[in-house]
Amino acid sequence: MVCSAAVLSSAGQTWTAEDTWLLMVVGVSIAVVVLLISWLRIHPFLALTVSALTVSLLAGESAQKAVVSFTTGLGRITGSVGVLIILGAVLGRMLADSGGIEQVVGTLTRAVRPERLPWALTLVAALIGLPMFFEVGFVMLMPLVLQLAEQTNYPVLRAGMPVVAGLATVHALVPPHPGPLIAIQAVHAPVGLTMLYGLLVAVPSAIVAGPLFTAYIWPRVPAHVPAAATAAFTTGPHHDGAAGTGSATEDAGRPRRLPSLSVTIGTILLPIVLMTLKAVYDSMPKSHGRLYTVVEFLGTPMIALLVTVFVSLFTFGYSLGSSRRHVQASLARSFAPVAGVIVIVGAGGGYSQALQDTGVDRAVTLAAGHLHIPLLLLAWLIAALMRTIVGSGTIATITAAGIVGPLSHGLAPAEASLLALALGSGAAFAGHVNDAAFWMAKEYFGTSIGGTLRTWTVSHTLLSLTSLGCLLLLSTVV
Repeated sequence: MVCSAAVLSSAGQTWTAEDTWLLMVVGVSIAVVVLLISWLRIHPFLALTVSALTVSLLAGESAQKAVVSFTTGLGRITGSVGVLIILGAVLGRMLADSGGIEQVVGTLTRAVRPERLPWALTLVAALIGLPMFFEVGFVMLMPLVLQLAEQTNYPVLRAGMPVVAGLATVHALVPPHPGPLIAIQAVHAPVGLTMLYGLLVAVPSAIVAGPLFTAYIWPRVPAHVPAAATAAFTTGPHHDGAAGTGSATEDAGRPRRLPSLSVTIGTILLPIVLMTLKAVYDSMPKSHGRLYTVVEFLGTPMIALLVTVFVSLFTFGYSLGSSRRHVQASLARSFAPVAGVIVIVGAGGGYSQALQDTGVDRAVTLAAGHLHIPLLLLAWLIAALMRTIVGSGTIATITAAGIVGPLSHGLAPAEASLLALALGSGAAFAGHVNDAAFWMAKEYFGTSIGGTLRTWTVSHTLLSLTSLGCLLLLSTVV
């Protein structure tokens, strides 16, 4: 059982003064992160770097050993996770620049009745959110949501909250998003199996936080979208407006038509399918046939995303009439937005390595054993606490993974996968005023601070609690 593995490992071990000190070191390191990020407004990369060095030095390591621990962890996590983040960003950019988002939203919203629109928008956001970071998907979909609300007189919260739920759910629970990838790396979980469990848990979580919660909350919270907001948005590369980019020469190389719905969804789901096939093959008795070798290769996360990126060059580019210059420009624009994410993830790897090298895992294991906290719930609680304090789900996952990761050694693949998802679930908890995306939602939806707390914050809390409940249920049968 994933819920009890770490607690059992503490049996027969006695608590020492060194364990007390190491737990205090963890507390100090978390306080350093919170102080630097929330109060002094220092960039998370610098905050995590200082926190990692603090852990090593307070635990009695030499300055040289502290630096080695940090750089080793940074290189390890950047090499394994960073490339996946980059490939995901490229795929998301190709999807956005091709007009694929418009195609999916337009087709599904035309195909359903108004009372079913929140369900359709939740599905749309989850699909589009698979290859996109939460903030990118949010900004890309908001113009379409606001136009829908304006043109059809549809309540903006009734259209917007399902989008928030769909994006937030896959961001928290489904690779290749940074949070789940960091958690997978930290607890040594298989990507394919974690993705399967993540998708399974994501369905009820998105339903509760999306259409069900939306049906309750939208009539109860006033929302008046500022006129300046709709005027400032465009729906993509096929429309003119304040946010339009490019000269007439560049526009000539843009896609001449939208990708079809089937091609768009097929391209988005291709890496999911490849990684899922690998997970299915891995669960079977080992085979050395040619088919198994091909599936094993194509289902490796980096290869699956790389193949999909090359497919997207045609499905979202050349086949639509895009010039090579336009496709190249889309590729070039993919990298800058994720640079900040990668350096933060790298610093998180350094922080995690510092915790492991100082022996904090033993102290945390003993503490969990004495407090009788199951490992899965412990992971969720630490991540939820960090999300509430710091505001960033990615930083919450990084910090919690650094503390919980060393406790995962010896877990079965299914148990490790549930543990990784518990970290993502906790990191989705209670986003509020210290979360930058909270203020984005406030402005886009035109709600008050109190109204945003009742919508955005409660939606994320429901997502976190529902996914935790699903994980606890799964832990009883795997």
